[in-house]
Amino acid sequence: MTKLVSFRTSIKGVETHYLPSGEPTMLAVPYAETDTELKAADVAFIGIPQGSAASPGRDPAEWSDMGKGPLVTRRQSMRYTGFLPEHDLDVFEHLAAVDMGDATIDPDNPKVGIESAMDMVGRALDAGCRIVTLGGSVPAASYAVARGMARATAGKVGILSLDAHGDAFDDIGAAWGNTEPGAGTWQRRMWEHAQNIDPARHAEIGMRGPRNDRETLHLYKSNGALVFPASEVAEAGMAAICEKAIPHVMTGVERTWVSLCMDVLDMGEFPDWGDEPLGLSARDVVRAIHESAKAGTDVLSIQFVAPDTPYPARLAVYLCVYQMAGWILGGHLPRKK
Repeated sequence: MTKLVSFRTSIKGVETHYLPSGEPTMLAVPYAETDTELKAADVAFIGIPQGSAASPGRDPAEWSDMGKGPLVTRRQSMRYTGFLPEHDLDVFEHLAAVDMGDATIDPDNPKVGIESAMDMVGRALDAGCRIVTLGGSVPAASYAVARGMARATAGKVGILSLDAHGDAFDDIGAAWGNTEPGAGTWQRRMWEHAQNIDPARHAEIGMRGPRNDRETLHLYKSNGALVFPASEVAEAGMAAICEKAIPHVMTGVERTWVSLCMDVLDMGEFPDWGDEPLGLSARDVVRAIHESAKAGTDVLSIQFVAPDTPYPARLAVYLCVYQMAGWILGGHLPRKK
């Protein structure tokens, strides 16, 4: 395998690090295998190479390669440094980041991926890291991350979700029925299986279009969640939405998870992949991620990084850097050792 060399290596002279597979780590940061290495880090990247399950109205093969998302994102990250000109900030001058590699995924047994992702998230949180996960799809890249946070947290967990669709059905007739977390059902299962994930400390941003239903919308509202459809974001602006959503999900909780499903983006952002029209812009999503990090959210999960075009992965790298910059600018990192 030809080794990729990162842009950071070219201009900074830092070492490019690799996973045991020979693939580059995220943004060329060191690979962390032990708890000692995790405890020395501020941020941990975790890959969750979960392929997408079939869901109604989609060709079964349409998203079957979503498990390649972490691989493609890491390769695309070789293009970038950690510097943001508008802030005159290089995140790697302020924090230590590591890559934990990938969760173990068994296509024939989803519970393997769930347990592996939960364990990796728990290890990183116990070591004092903040986390960015790179996916991948349900259930390991979403439900399992939330469950891992909940298991590692004594108090309540709040959730800021950016998604085109409400995933709180009880049963949509998919392969797993109404007893296991799957496409369209994982949020409801998350609330049922992790009692400290508070559905009242939930904000859903970006819902739109006729792939949603009234029951889900009313469920969010009856639970005390805030819902900001994509049309409201377009009218009010993401800055105004953040002023309402972020305090809501962070009040009275110990930790907060940001769940980003890339289908929240407008299909015009990625014409060769985009899932739905009338969605959020890349600038909207970066703003939400950055502002929430400044407020002190703990974990960001980037899900459904489409592998057959480089552009979603490039946006995912931007999101990782803006997330780290937000933690720094908000005074949440680096941790005091």
